[in-house]
Amino acid sequence: MTSAGVDAGTKDYEIVVVRRNDCEVYRFRSESVKENASEFIETLQSLEVDAIAGLSGYGLPIKKFSELSDYEIFLMTLNLDTEKAMGLRSLIRELRNKDLNLYTIPGVIHLPTIPKWRKFNKLDLGTYDKLCSAVLAVFEFLAEKRLEEQNFLLAEVGYGFTSVLAVKGGKIVDALGGTSGFSGYSSLGSMDAELAYLLGEFPKEIVFSGGVRDYVLENNGDEIEILSEFVLKDLKALEISAGKAELCFLSGRFAREVEPVISEFYETRILHGFCDAKQSAQGAAIIANAIANGEFRKVVEHMEIFSAKECIFDNLSEKVRKKVLERVSKILELQ
Repeated sequence: MTSAGVDAGTKDYEIVVVRRNDCEVYRFRSESVKENASEFIETLQSLEVDAIAGLSGYGLPIKKFSELSDYEIFLMTLNLDTEKAMGLRSLIRELRNKDLNLYTIPGVIHLPTIPKWRKFNKLDLGTYDKLCSAVLAVFEFLAEKRLEEQNFLLAEVGYGFTSVLAVKGGKIVDALGGTSGFSGYSSLGSMDAELAYLLGEFPKEIVFSGGVRDYVLENNGDEIEILSEFVLKDLKALEISAGKAELCFLSGRFAREVEPVISEFYETRILHGFCDAKQSAQGAAIIANAIANGEFRKVVEHMEIFSAKECIFDNLSEKVRKKVLERVSKILELQ
């Protein structure tokens, strides 16, 4: 069984092909893919694999790309820009028209393993790639603990965003996404509601700015010290949901940089996986393998990823959901 996983990162795109714990890795600069995706698409088309999974943004219950509607593509990107189809959205539209065995992956909020009150009035509890990193962590931890015995925290500290997940009994039970927790390296994280009110309508680009990097550029300070503090605060917030979780997996571009601080409070491990490749892309390959009924299906089934069925808006309060859907419908009608 051969499968491939794709990570669409803020700085880099990566394709990982997994054959019996052996990896083949293809890397592309994100800006290059946005400017001209032809080489990236040709690479996907050239792969001789049973299934590919990834490129799903905020996530969508497992579905073949060729079957995606325009509205489902919007749900994966949450992009209302009427001027241009930015980055991932335009790439997904191109791939929808290709003859690829390519599938979507849910976001963390789609999982039935997280109680609904923890999802209330939330959209981002972790994009699909954060879920993929958790899948890889669960698989890697199998060498020591059975699925039902696994309790741990995972902090994915990327170039753009930080996301933290709580795993209990081998299932994701709570999370803070890149836009619902403390600031990441590039992103501002959660936004003060009063600030959002004063900003009014603002471009999507603001979500990708205002993080630790911008603070240091404007005020000086130690980037890693500040980032480590914010990661630790996210982890502490999820302790109540994880139960006894003394172990913390770290993944993402800044995993090693924040480890000295996090290791003062938790036993820490850098998440590796099969090879020197993005952890999220490896996790996506595990999910692709499961979609094709491969040897990793038991892990993915246990985590109830195949049971993900919700729409990303399902957990909004009635008043908030009505306002969001009215605005979304109005803008999408103009596109």
